[in-house]
Amino acid sequence: MEEFTNNPVSFETLPKFESVPLQPLNRDYLNVVYIGNTVFAILLSIGTLIFLWVKEESQPLILPTVGATVILIALLFWLSTISFRKKGYALREKDILFQKGILSRTTTVIPFSRIQHVALHEGFFSRMYQLSELQIYTAGGSSSDLHIPGLPKEQAEQMKTFLLQKITPIVETSTPDSLLAEEILEKQVIESPAQEVETKSLNEKDGI
Repeated sequence: MEEFTNNPVSFETLPKFESVPLQPLNRDYLNVVYIGNTVFAILLSIGTLIFLWVKEESQPLILPTVGATVILIALLFWLSTISFRKKGYALREKDILFQKGILSRTTTVIPFSRIQHVALHEGFFSRMYQLSELQIYTAGGSSSDLHIPGLPKEQAEQMKTFLLQKITPIVETSTPDSLLAEEILEKQVIESPAQEVETKSLNEKDGI
């Protein structure tokens, strides 16, 4: 019989995900983000001009409104650039890691044992640059799902295949004959009270 031990764990020996070298997103993905920002900027400018044209009393506010719109658009492009540079991912032997954030950094680590489904998504502009988004769905719901954009299509397909190969044995081990045995055992547990009541009623009828 093995001796029970419960020794303290040294924090120095714990793995540090901060030391993991992260892969940056594909450079072309920044162009995709810029295209989306440009479309938004055009729509915002058109809406601002229509508002200033219809509202005659807003003519004194033309310069401040146009200036605020230009600043907002410039800020949007600047934040998009910073956000792109702060994103990175890493695929390890037992998990996948994704990092993002501008003011605060968020690092998501998903073990392969938690992954339920893997898919690829190609947006309209991303398809122009042969880019895909790797979508990972976990057992924790939408709040714990992971989406990694800006991946070359071929690389994204390779990562998807790798992850599916990793999670397939996990899925298979959860569907053996033991599950059938558990269902039969649960059925017996449910039926046993009814049988016990029936036996008791028969005994009472016989005067036992």
